Amino acid sequence: MKLTFLAIIALISTYSFGQITFEHGTLEEALAKAKQAKKPLFVDVYATWCGPCKQMAATAFVDPEVTKYYNANFISLKLDGEKNDGPGVMRKYGISAYPTLLYFNSNGELVAKVVGGQQAKQLLSKGKDVVNPESNPVFAANKTYQKSKKKQEDLKAYVKVLQENEHDSLEKYAAEYYQKYPNLNLKDPVELEVFKSAVHDYKSPLSKQFLSDDENVKNQDAYLGKINDYFMTTYQEAKIANDFAIMEKMVVEVFPYLQKCNVPDLPSQADYLEYVKAQFSK
Repeated sequence: MKLTFLAIIALISTYSFGQITFEHGTLEEALAKAKQAKKPLFVDVYATWCGPCKQMAATAFVDPEVTKYYNANFISLKLDGEKNDGPGVMRKYGISAYPTLLYFNSNGELVAKVVGGQQAKQLLSKGKDVVNPESNPVFAANKTYQKSKKKQEDLKAYVKVLQENEHDSLEKYAAEYYQKYPNLNLKDPVELEVFKSAVHDYKSPLSKQFLSDDENVKNQDAYLGKINDYFMTTYQEAKIANDFAIMEKMVVEVFPYLQKCNVPDLPSQADYLEYVKAQFSK
């Protein structure tokens, strides 16, 4: 049975002429090497079962532009959060989800923490932020926002800049916006981006509204991206709880919306559930 839809957990086979060069020792060893090299340290905290970790490793980490920039400007470390010093690092830096990306300056100080899988453009942007923060439009927008009265329009303007620059802080400020102003208007471009970044529960009324609106299906990348978000979020929840029923319920509810899209070789719901269950058991 041929399954081409990525969904949550399929490991992508990507071939590239280069990739980020990762250390595989301890965090302490990598920090020492970064200090000696007078470079910042980039740390990918992952788990072997984590679908988004695999996806990022097979895409963003082998992107030629990302590879060139990170290998020139960073010492990089891959750290399994469940082995060796991984659990200690998880506790020390308050890590509760995979992947989590940590950025340290050459003095060993944590300067940025990014939760969740990143696309190549986001990874490159964050790397440049760490190396030269004043070069990014987000830097000026942040200064403007921090000096503002932080009213709804101020936060909305800042979220817009974060979205336009695909900045990792988007999730944080989108969540803040959603917490303060939960009655989002999904026809408003900025509030739609807030929804995409901050609402990960497929059972949310806003999620039902988004999925049921056939106008949203026309932008298949965004529509499939949100479905993929629900798959990934629910998969990790089910994996942590060791309860496949959580995943099964989500697939049954969301699969009909997936069928609205033009997905090549999309299997039946029953076949897809069988496939996901087999991956879940590994």
